[in-house]
This record gives sequence, structure tokens and C-alpha cells, in this order.
Amino acid sequence: MKIPGFEYIDHTADVQARCYGFSLEQAFEQTAYSLMMTISPNLEKIQILEKKEITIKSEDKEALLFDFLSEFLYIFDVEGLLFSQIIVEKIKKIENKYTLIANASGEKFNKLRHDIGIEVKAITYSYMNIEEKNEKTIIDIVFDI
Repeated sequence: MKIPGFEYIDHTADVQARCYGFSLEQAFEQTAYSLMMTISPNLEKIQILEKKEITIKSEDKEALLFDFLSEFLYIFDVEGLLFSQIIVEKIKKIENKYTLIANASGEKFNKLRHDIGIEVKAITYSYMNIEEKNEKTIIDIVFDI
């Protein structure tokens, strides 16, 4: 297992990924990369032409992850943007809410230049698991295709 990184796991009908990092932030970044590579398998073809700051607030870490990844799907569906650089600046708990701030860089999808992967319909809570231990975080996530 490389840290940080991700791997796809066999799933009967959908796409499942196991993502890991030294921190919660790194593991969240890897979930976003696994989503981007499901949509377009070669991130090296995505140029840095546009930047987005993403701020998410949710009641718990699972909802934060769900909302974070759903935001990437929304941006792709509405603006056609794919990202090859994703940095989660911080995840912090303030009172009873989690806040995530991330920066993503990429460009609009171009079917002549970018690889076409699998259409992701939604993020799911099915099989979602966030496991934080010592200096490693592992996240399991499933994308509905």
C-alpha cells in the first residue's frame, strides 16, 4: 500500500475505491482523485487552466466526504470541469460541524483530448468507511455508475 494513494476494489455493480493518506485531509484528496480517474482515467492529460476553492460544512465526517465528492460531480455535470490537482487545505471540527476547505485545479473536459471513463451518477453511503489510526487514514467509498 502506497501512502497517499488509492486502489479500486472489485464491486459487483458499481465502482469501489480504498483511499489512504497520512492524514484525513490526504485521504479525502485521494477519494477525489479516485472519482476524477473514474470519470477520466488519465489525469496527466488535464491541464491547469482553472482553479476552484471548495468549502463544505457537514454534521459528521461521512456527510463531509459525501458532500465533498458530490460537489465534484456537480461541478463536472454543470461546468464540465475535471481536476488533476486537488489539495484539501484543512478539515476541522468547530462546535458540532465539520468544515473542509480545498483547492482544485484543472480544465473543462474535452472528449478529443481527455480519456473517457465511466459515468458516475452519484456518491453513495454504501460501504463508506473512514478509519483513522495513528498516522494513517483509510477511506472506503462506492460510486454509483
